[in-house]
Amino acid sequence: MTSEENGNIEIPRCENCGKIAGYKCAIDGKYLCGMCARFVPVSLSHIKKEPSGRIEIKVLKKMEQDPKERNYFEALEDLTEYPPPEEMDFSTEWKAHPDHAYGHKEYDVRTMTAWVDGSPAGYLDFVFTIDPMEEMAIQFWEMAIHPKYHGMGVFSAMIGKLKEIAQENKVKRLYVSHENDNLSAIIAQYVLGAKMLYIEETGDGQKMRFGIPRRNDIAFVYELE
Repeated sequence: MTSEENGNIEIPRCENCGKIAGYKCAIDGKYLCGMCARFVPVSLSHIKKEPSGRIEIKVLKKMEQDPKERNYFEALEDLTEYPPPEEMDFSTEWKAHPDHAYGHKEYDVRTMTAWVDGSPAGYLDFVFTIDPMEEMAIQFWEMAIHPKYHGMGVFSAMIGKLKEIAQENKVKRLYVSHENDNLSAIIAQYVLGAKMLYIEETGDGQKMRFGIPRRNDIAFVYELE
């Protein structure tokens, strides 16, 4: 696998074209960018693996997270953008945009960070809200996992923790949506028990990740007992 260091952070590079990589091949472990990666049918044994490291989940209020630490987790999402970023800077401190929801503390946005053997591996942001059925629910959206930790059970651990939080707060549903070219996220939601709720037309069909035309957002719901 090819990568470089930025401080103590590993920046993966696509082994086909050299661009910053957002994915790791489930079969041979090579890093790939969204322009070079493709999804094909593979055996479940290639992608369903037991956790190979100690996974720790932390939950805190996003606006209270250390800005330098937050900058790393925010940069993780850039890894899977299309086209891949030309470079990544982990040296700055993250600041919430004043017009963004995170700039308003009344939203009380929470963040969940995942660590593998003490190293930052992934995150997701969530908030308590009222769903279309006028019941308390959890909405989660921005999320990312470093390609180095793909296939290690990190996302499954985060969803498991989110379900625990929901049950502790008597919340019955989790909601999330993804653009239709975000195949890895869509597959993960299905595997972990989410159901498709609706499809919203959003794009103009421009080819994006994996060469897929981006036309809509797909919303999922987890129904909890």
